[in-house]
Amino acid sequence: KNLSRSLLDQITGIGKQRKRALLNHFGSARSVESAGFDELKSVEGIEDNIAKKIYNYFHE
Repeated sequence: KNLSRSLLDQITGIGKQRKRALLNHFGSARSVESAGFDELKSVEGIEDNIAKKIYNYFHE
């Protein structure tokens, strides 16, 4: 998968491994952006606090 720079890079706590896990699970950064909190935390390696950061980043 292409790990080019995306909005995910702007979120504290999202490194290469978590970014890769999110993109592998959702297929694109746009899909991550529209994902719900429960969907985000279901991704392996994404704990509740990180899922909340991601969700809040895109929905506030």
